[in-house]
Amino acid sequence: MKNSFLMVLQSEGKKPYFKNILSELERIGKDEVIYPAPPDIFAAFSDFELYETNLIFLGQDPYPNGHANGYAFSSNSEKTPMSLRNIFKELKKDYPEVLIQSNNLKNWSRQKVLLLNIVLTVSKNKPDSHKNIGWESFTLKVVDLILGFNKDCIIVALGNKARDFVSKLENPVKNLIFLSHPSPLSYNKSFKDSKLFLKINNLLKEQNKPEISWDIKGEYDLFT
Repeated sequence: MKNSFLMVLQSEGKKPYFKNILSELERIGKDEVIYPAPPDIFAAFSDFELYETNLIFLGQDPYPNGHANGYAFSSNSEKTPMSLRNIFKELKKDYPEVLIQSNNLKNWSRQKVLLLNIVLTVSKNKPDSHKNIGWESFTLKVVDLILGFNKDCIIVALGNKARDFVSKLENPVKNLIFLSHPSPLSYNKSFKDSKLFLKINNLLKEQNKPEISWDIKGEYDLFT
C-alpha cells in the first residue's frame, strides 16, 4: 500500500467504526470464508498515491465466488466473471484493437485508475453480506480525500448502490459518469453502448492528462 493511502488507513483505523470492521471480520471469519484473501483487501491502494488518482471506478462489493483480487471488477481467475465480460464487450466496441489477455485489471490501476469497491470484503457465496459492517465509511473518506486533491477526478459509478454512495460524498463531483451495473441483470439499462471508455479518455484529454491505455496483458494474470 502506498504511503498516502496507508496514512488514511492508520488514521481511520483508530476510529470506532473501523475497529468494528475488524471485529466483525474476525467474528465472521470463524465460520465463513471471506473474499478477497486478507493480503488483497487493500490491493487497490498499492499502485499509486492517493493524490495521483485521476479516475475512480466504483463497484459494489467483491466477487463472492473466489474471483476477487482486491481490485473492483478485476479477477485472477481464468474464467471471466459475467460483469467483467460485459465490461470487455463495451471496451471492444470503443477500442476494437484493444489487447485483452487476462482478467486482471492491474494495468489500469498502474495508470492511476482506482478500482474501488464500496465494500471491501464479502463472505463466500453471499453477495452484499458485509454491507453493514462499516466499510462504506472508510471508502467515503478515501474518495472525499481524493476529490480534495483533484476536483477534476472522474468517477464512474456503476449501479444504484454506487450512485447512492456518490450522493453521500462531502466534496462535489465535477466529472461523474453514472451507468447501470455491468452485471447481466442490468447491463442493458444504460451500460450497453454507453461508449464509456471513449468518454473517459475524452475527459482526460480535456484535462491535459494522459489517456488510459486499456490493454490488459497476460503478465498480470494469475500471480500478480
